[in-house]
Formats: sequence, structure tokens, C-alpha cells
Amino acid sequence: MSGNFGPVTDEVSVDDLPVTGTLPPELNGRYLRIGPNPTSPDETGPGHHWFVCRGMVHSVRLREGRAEWYRNRFVRGDAPEDVPNTNVLAQGGRLLALVGGGGAPVCVAPDLDRMSTWDADGALRTGFTAHPKIDPVTGEMHSVNYLIKPGAESLRYLVLDAAGKPTHAAELPVPGVPMVHDMAMTATRVVVLDLPVTLSVDAASRLAAGVPESGDALPMRWNEEHPSRVGVLPRGGTAEQLSWFDAPRCYVFHVLNAYDAPDGSIVMDVVRYDTVFRDVFRGPADGLPALARWTVPADRGAVSEQIISDYGLEWPRINEAWSGRAHRYGWFGGTGPHSLRLSDDVDRDLGGSFEPGPLVKVDTTTGEVLTHHFGTGRVTQEPAFVARPGAEAEDDGWILSVVYDGNTDRSELVVLDAADVTAPPVARVHLPRRVPFGFHGNWIADDEIGA
Repeated sequence: MSGNFGPVTDEVSVDDLPVTGTLPPELNGRYLRIGPNPTSPDETGPGHHWFVCRGMVHSVRLREGRAEWYRNRFVRGDAPEDVPNTNVLAQGGRLLALVGGGGAPVCVAPDLDRMSTWDADGALRTGFTAHPKIDPVTGEMHSVNYLIKPGAESLRYLVLDAAGKPTHAAELPVPGVPMVHDMAMTATRVVVLDLPVTLSVDAASRLAAGVPESGDALPMRWNEEHPSRVGVLPRGGTAEQLSWFDAPRCYVFHVLNAYDAPDGSIVMDVVRYDTVFRDVFRGPADGLPALARWTVPADRGAVSEQIISDYGLEWPRINEAWSGRAHRYGWFGGTGPHSLRLSDDVDRDLGGSFEPGPLVKVDTTTGEVLTHHFGTGRVTQEPAFVARPGAEAEDDGWILSVVYDGNTDRSELVVLDAADVTAPPVARVHLPRRVPFGFHGNWIADDEIGA
């Protein structure tokens, strides 16, 4: 609730943003970010958790080398509870704000001024996920969805076609109500993460009784009794086709990518934490994450793990054209005590291990780590890769991310060369306000939403 983790209180629209450098004229579309923006006493009270608050979406419109406008709006669905805060992406010609754990998506107009709940003809009546996987060739969207509810003993695997029409659904029995924030998908298979963070009956009971303690707004806790495993099933498969493999004892919020290896195994790169929500309950700050490569065997055995880099990083992104196929590069936001200490209050509240920092590029083949430090008091979070038109190389394009400047308490949209992130920025769009630290965002080209 302090520093740039704190909310902004109003909605603004500002045209003709100043730019330092030269915006690539090929960037015609919108860069959007979303995150929690707590303003009510219920959201900011004793049980406050960074993940559980009404969402606010921020958008910067770029066209033909100009930054036409910045706008921010609270997310407003058709019901008071429809306020997703975790991801914003395009699929089926729609711009969707997403959240996991049982919340429905909200369809957002390109100008942000009209919003409505979207349930895909009833298929999303019990909620969706913040991290569906979209096939870069077919546009088909796959999701593994969990529900934060006592007694919810299964996950729902759902497939939507390129137009957003449901084509497949399967219930996957999984006990204990684990927090399934992300999934993995290869060209042929889907990977389910069943890891030891589960619904806490005590925290849920306190929340229901109106006497929450720290972090109870998200009543998920590290569970020493819950197994750590991954499940593999064919794309479009059912519970009968699901095979389970023991996995390293840890938690994974985000998967960089996964692909089928020639020997039938699955290779997946993940950002892994030794524990979360065991020691610190208001955010994922038990310790620093690391980038790991997991190999899921073709038929039997346990998942093997190789640490690619122990540099503290999160919010993994790839060139999405490589989704489901063998990749080499990943781009991340750095995090941890090596990054900027925003203030003593924030450092104490988050356990000193979840402070945003530099932009990070990792070569997963060699383990090389390159960073772009934006200057004293300036930090970033999740990057977005945008391919250069006609590009063939995996890293031929630009990286877009929001940079917070603690010296001015303002933010910028910064464009970097994805192939050489150590070079000076290509362009910096100066925003009229700060954009609070949030979760995810994407570059949405005009042709993705017809605007």
C-alpha cells in the first residue's frame, strides 16, 4: 500500500504524450498493463493481499511514430465482483481483462470506456484463468482453471477456438484446492501444475467471519502435506488421459515456455520459488525466484531440474511466435534485494525479496544474463516482446515495458532493442502519472482487435 505499490485514485485521459527518441513507426496499437488498485476499506484492511483488489487497466496508444494518448480506467464488469486485475490480452477480436481463482473475464473496449463481463456462452460461468495459452498458428486458447472454494476438488480444462467459442471442456480431479496460477502447453500436450500452495481452511474461515489476519484476502498458504507434481495430457484431452509426474518441491507462478523434445519428453522453463506464502502472506516474498529448466519424462519417472540462472527475476516473456516450440531467449523483470530499495516500509512489508529492478534477457542455451538498468531510482516489471515486421530471428524486435521513476514519481513506456537490451532505449514515452506496480500487460496490435 506504500510507494509505487500503492493505488492511484482517479481516471485520466491525456493526449499527445511527449517522446524522447524515435518511436518505431511499425508500432501501431496499444500497450496495456493491469494491476490491483485498492481503494475501499475492505481492500485495504487487515487482511489485505497484493493479489486481491479491484483491477485498473492502463493503456498507451501508439500510431505512426506518435504516442497519441494515455488512459487509465477501473475495471468494471456487469457485477460488483467482476473486477479482474491480473492480465489483459487479445483473443478472438476481444480485449480481455483476466483473473484466476474464479473470476470471470471482462471485455474492454479499445478506448477503455466500455466494459462488460464475458462468459463465452456460459463456458466461463465458474471463472477463468489469468494465464491461458494461445496457439500462435491457430489462435486457439487453452486454459486450466481453478476455483478458490472449499470442496473444489477438480480443475477445469477448457479450449476456445480462435473466435472465442468453447470447443472442449474436461474436469480434472485434483484434491486440496491448489493454486494453479499458470500452465504450460507444447505443440501437442498440456501441462498442469499441482504444487504445494493450497486453500487454507483457517484463513478462509477468518475471511468469511469478517476477522481476517494479514494476507487472508487470498486464503492460500504453503502446504507441507500437499504433493508437488505436474500432470500431462494431450491437447483436447480428458482426465482419463492425464499422467502425473513428481516435480521439485517448490512453487511456480509463471512458465516461460514449453516444447516437445525429440525423445518424447517435455522441456519447460519456469520461474520457481523454494516457498511462497509460508513466511510472508501479503505477497510472494519468502525468497528470491530462479529460472529453472524442467524436463518431464516421456512415460515414467520424476521431473528433473536444472537451474538456468539464479539471478532474481520474474514475469517471463518470449517471442510468442515461439510458443510451444523450442526457444532460446527469455525476457524478464529483475526482482530482489539487488534491485532498487524503494523505501524502508516497502522493504519490511515484502520481506526484502520482491522489489522490481532492471530489464533482464536470458539466453537459455548458454545461461548468459544481460540487463538493462534504467538509472538510479528507475525500475521495471514485465516486458512485452514485439516482433519487427518480417523478422526471422527469435530476438528481432522490440521490448516494451513500463518504467517507474522514483525520483519524479512518474512512469514511462520504454522501448528497447530486444536483440541488444544493453543499448540505450530506442524511445521513451513520458506518461502523465505513475503506473503502480502491478502484474501483466501486452502489446495489442491494431489488427488483433480491429481498431
